[in-house]
Amino acid sequence: MKDADYLYASAYTRTLENRMLDSSDIEALLNAPSLEDALRILSDKGYEYSRSGQGIDTDTMLKEKLLYIWKEVRDACPKDAPIHVLLYQNDFHNLKAILKAVFSGVGYEPLMLEPYTISPDEIYQAVSEGKLENLPEIVREPAQKAYEILARDNDGQLAEIVLDKALFSLMKKDAAASKSDFLMDWVDLNIAIMDMKVALRGALNGKSREFLSNAMLECGRIDADELASAAAQGVMSVLEVFRQRGFSEAADAARDSVSAFEKWCDNQLIKFVRPARFKTFGFEPVWGFLIGKQYEIRAVRMILSGIQSRVSAGALRERLRDLYV
Repeated sequence: MKDADYLYASAYTRTLENRMLDSSDIEALLNAPSLEDALRILSDKGYEYSRSGQGIDTDTMLKEKLLYIWKEVRDACPKDAPIHVLLYQNDFHNLKAILKAVFSGVGYEPLMLEPYTISPDEIYQAVSEGKLENLPEIVREPAQKAYEILARDNDGQLAEIVLDKALFSLMKKDAAASKSDFLMDWVDLNIAIMDMKVALRGALNGKSREFLSNAMLECGRIDADELASAAAQGVMSVLEVFRQRGFSEAADAARDSVSAFEKWCDNQLIKFVRPARFKTFGFEPVWGFLIGKQYEIRAVRMILSGIQSRVSAGALRERLRDLYV
């Protein structure tokens, strides 16, 4: 993968960046007196909405915005650009949601994320009919394992861990194939965060060292075996490992609350890609923009939902993650 191959794509994403929301836009949304006022602010940034007999469908507006962004970036990128690696997260999210829906007898459609590399209908058909061998290769084996765990033990947590580990193993493999140091480092950070989450949750729930070790993947930032051993000893041991390995802020956040730790994790991911904005050309600006736009749309969804539910601006501000611009 050569930087020169992304001259047009990186230049084009910079034009798209010009309409991204910044901190002042977010403050304006938080202080908007009504949903209509918030939508007027968003319309100036390229968000298009329409009214129907049932009011304004903000969820459709945000889905269409994300799909539009992905189409634009895909069209601008070389055909072999590894941006599909990011979509694996949506594929595995959809697989998890469909497995849970099938075993609990509820609908799955509202829970699906787009875009994806595997059709949710294809996943649902295979899972609902118990024919997981019909699934695409990238999800077939972990889906079978998760299905068996749910059918045998009804252990949703273990099934989710199996799928998360398979997801990041797949991302790691494709990142290595891309020969992009940036992408490999991004995946390594995701794995480190996954391992840290597993360790903290495992310590809180009294999981065994064997369980924890099997749930983690090796990465360059933090030792999985060390984390598993610490988690088996309790939360304070986990926090000490965090500090010793250069993650003091994570330890402080986790001491505060699980939600504060989750926020720290999300902010580390956007912090990692933010410098890509200042790279002249190459794959990094494209990837950073896609991550940044995801974060922006999540923030908008949270704020609009909060306005409709009459959640205070202060409470919403506490939940929001950092932005790309």
